[in-house]
Amino acid sequence: MDINVTKTVDNRLATIEGHIRGVRQMLADGKDCSDILLQLSAIEASVQKLSKTILKNHIEHCVKDSVTNGDLTALDRLNEVLDKYK
Repeated sequence: MDINVTKTVDNRLATIEGHIRGVRQMLADGKDCSDILLQLSAIEASVQKLSKTILKNHIEHCVKDSVTNGDLTALDRLNEVLDKYK
């Protein structure tokens, strides 16, 4: 994975981790369910954005390089992952 993408992914994971800790604290504090659901929605959006970042990087680098070199296993593997992806 590209060093800039790795930094981006790490930053996004740290943000998601912070959101999850925040939800745990909200639960412990007895916060309103609506507020908790709103935070969970933000977490889901962050995870989706993270997944998209990783997928784009994988296609642009790993899959592209593999196909360019005549090796289609990365493409096959990507298709398998996409079949299992939500």
